Amino acid sequence: MKTPLALIACVTLALVACSASSTEWTPLPSGADPPAACARADADGVIAISADQLRFSAPCMVVPAGVAFVVRFTNNESEPHNVAIYGDRSKADSVEVGEIITGPEKSIDYPVEALAAGEYYFDCTVHPAAMNGALYVR
Repeated sequence: MKTPLALIACVTLALVACSASSTEWTPLPSGADPPAACARADADGVIAISADQLRFSAPCMVVPAGVAFVVRFTNNESEPHNVAIYGDRSKADSVEVGEIITGPEKSIDYPVEALAAGEYYFDCTVHPAAMNGALYVR
């Protein structure tokens, strides 16, 4: 009798682990600063982010409002990845859906038009449950 219960427990645990996102995207409280771990645009408006081991190098990105920018994406592994930016987590309105590239050590620039201040959502369209985050436009 212990074997069926143990099997049920293992299957349940596996399902929960597989359905949980490794990057939990949570909107910031009003007026709060983005986390220090966010990738930030440099003086030229380029924000660098990479993928390795089915994870983005940063859980979030920060860019200035009203200024066009470039997401410089590097895929450091042999899995296909990209960066797609949406108006919110529903993904109803896409801002930029970047070309999928396969590494290792392949890079691509995704130009993004100026955005209004707010919080946006980004993910890898190939691995959206494991690879996602917030884009804070300030």
